[in-house]
Amino acid sequence: MTSYEDAQRRLARGWNTWDTHSLLTQVLLPDGLAVSLGLKEYYRGNVLNRVQIGRREQDAEEVTLGPHAIDGSYTSVTVRWRGVEVLVESAHDGPDLVLLATPLANQVQPATLTVAVGLLWGRPGAVRRSGDGVTAELPGRAVTVSATAPGHHDPYVDLTGPYLAVRLDGPVGVSTGAPRDLATVQRIVAGARLARPEDADGEHRELIRDAIAWNTVYEPAGERVVTTVSRLWNVGKRGGYALFCWDNYFNALLAGLFSADLAYANAVEMTRALTPAGFVPNVEQGTGRRTYDGSQPPVGSLAALELYKRFGDRWFLEEVFPGLLSWNRWWWNTRRDGELLCLGSTAFEPEWPSPQDIPRINQHFGATCESGCDDHPIFADIPYDPTVGLLMAHDVSLNSEYAMDCAALADIAAVLGRDAERDELRGRGTAVAEAMERLLWSDETGSYRSRRTDTGDFTADISPMSFYPLLAGIGAGGRDRRMVERYLRDERYFGGRWSVPSTPRTDAESASRSYYWHGRVWPPMNFLVYIGLRRAGLTEERSWLAERSAELAMKEWSEARHVHENYSANTGEGCDKANSEPFHSWGALLSLIPLIESGSVEYFREVNA
Repeated sequence: MTSYEDAQRRLARGWNTWDTHSLLTQVLLPDGLAVSLGLKEYYRGNVLNRVQIGRREQDAEEVTLGPHAIDGSYTSVTVRWRGVEVLVESAHDGPDLVLLATPLANQVQPATLTVAVGLLWGRPGAVRRSGDGVTAELPGRAVTVSATAPGHHDPYVDLTGPYLAVRLDGPVGVSTGAPRDLATVQRIVAGARLARPEDADGEHRELIRDAIAWNTVYEPAGERVVTTVSRLWNVGKRGGYALFCWDNYFNALLAGLFSADLAYANAVEMTRALTPAGFVPNVEQGTGRRTYDGSQPPVGSLAALELYKRFGDRWFLEEVFPGLLSWNRWWWNTRRDGELLCLGSTAFEPEWPSPQDIPRINQHFGATCESGCDDHPIFADIPYDPTVGLLMAHDVSLNSEYAMDCAALADIAAVLGRDAERDELRGRGTAVAEAMERLLWSDETGSYRSRRTDTGDFTADISPMSFYPLLAGIGAGGRDRRMVERYLRDERYFGGRWSVPSTPRTDAESASRSYYWHGRVWPPMNFLVYIGLRRAGLTEERSWLAERSAELAMKEWSEARHVHENYSANTGEGCDKANSEPFHSWGALLSLIPLIESGSVEYFREVNA
């Protein structure tokens, strides 16, 4: 029998892009030895020592992320900055790291490539210059870093600690261990280089692999490997890392295509972030902040059950079940108003209020963030009651996800022989589903909708969240098919080439206001709608959505190798909007959909398989 600690030990070893601060830093675990490449331009002496994708400052570097093996055995990244363009590839040669920097464009005078060597996170050892290289004295051994080109003395590279500096007037190799010549470095890298896929399934797998691999980092405070939503989001105001609730459970499913250990890490670490009140927070981050006021959609049990079906490790269910059960009970005890749940934000007095918490604690915005859809305009007209900390509506998305969570967690309890909890969960899930059929179905509009608790009125607008009841098997008497046939593919609502938009295409009123979640295609929405269609047996509709999702995923991937946080529902572009991160892990959900549909990934295989 293995354990989670064994999984983390297997993950946290070897050379990889473990450091979130720069895409050009390779770190050896568990030692913490870092080899970080940088650039210095000739004319003004500007330096680039940390490289990220998605920076929007003036003169920021432009980055194209190439293939990245999950274990770091090959990586490729192209950086363009101030007229300099360089392709950096990495490979493993046994225990050694090999780097190849190939200039593709230069200023009239070539840039300088810097190679900084140091120890991260307070790990023991010492680093010193030694002849033409830099040597790190690690516990029990020494590692030397050398370059294939002769170094030159440049005291103005803005680095602390030992480094190498070489003219980038041609390809330069860098390696650890015994020195290697350029031809040897090129041969090793060529042998490790990942071939491009030749079929559609391969392209989608490549997108998912790279979205996960580039966003997987080592989080030193917790001594853990975990996949984050975006490396750029980890730094700055979030203090080094950020784990977002439903994002990381989605990351677990995505990572499961390549590594059971990494899939488990994402699910376990998010579940271990449980607050003292017993729920998984919206976010946990390196500043010490957790959202003690609220959570995010309960998709953890769904992910955990699918990972168990894929890999069959009972210990994993035993690890996550207590936290998932606590979370499920918290929703029922804290967010219930009558027979159903409302989104909320629980009042508390933070020891040191974060600027991010100020607009949300026990406020309307905090409650809407609990939906995972932040400021979605469908919540705009629903009042917030601060005396109970709830939005005044039985939310169709939350109740659907909660009923789904009850069912999945009951199945996990059954596997573990927890019969009392199984019965508790099945009873609660059934009660929620029955109440939704009675209270959240609008026969007039032919759809499931949120319903105000103060007036009894249904929300005036519809969104893709109205399809979420299908996740829990809700849709009695053909209601599911009636709703889907009326709204899903109608181009006045959610149809069209680039689907599904987060608001109806005819919703001009909210389009005139600045909503982060208005009118874009958001990958988790597509994913949950697809899984619901699968469960409902709506084969034609799910195939339609899989085709739309596949085309959308490939559009910017083929053009720029981008995996966006969200996409335009009009053009399919992601770069058209500044606040759509260009390499966001959950964008890969769009590629997971067609892989499930084709049968090449056996998630949700028991449903109409």
